[in-house]
Amino acid sequence: MNVRIGSTAFLIEESAYRALDAYLADIRSRVELSSAEEVLGDLEMRIADLLSGWLGDPNGLVDIYHIRKVQEVIGRPEEFGELRRPEGGHLGREDARRRLLRTAGDKVIGGVCGGIAQYTGIDPTLLRLVTMFLLLFGGLSLWIYIVLWIIIPLDRNVLYNNK
Repeated sequence: MNVRIGSTAFLIEESAYRALDAYLADIRSRVELSSAEEVLGDLEMRIADLLSGWLGDPNGLVDIYHIRKVQEVIGRPEEFGELRRPEGGHLGREDARRRLLRTAGDKVIGGVCGGIAQYTGIDPTLLRLVTMFLLLFGGLSLWIYIVLWIIIPLDRNVLYNNK
């Protein structure tokens, strides 16, 4: 593939392009919206400088090895900050890794209601009240809650961040 990185044209393998695109998207989701374009422009210029220095030949092929070296020099996306969260409290559609997880930090019993509330953007207290109403008057809702508790995985990132 032919791509332009920081106003420099490069020939890049498709797997390397996907890795670089995912890396930059992860960084984009962590920097402030007001400065995202400037930060990413500067990063692309730095990446272009690094790749040009390593390749030497302007017609050289950028492969996954080069992208891994870029990531080592620039740093992990986590070093750019926490993931931005929209006002609804859940990750936006642009984040492909969005998953339904039980919450470890916002749980009363098993974290099922907290996880569903975070995933959908609903107030967790309201969801807990509806769940309690269904438990009292719904019959099968206790079994549904237990099945969801078993099926929905626990968000382990919250556990590791609290230690």
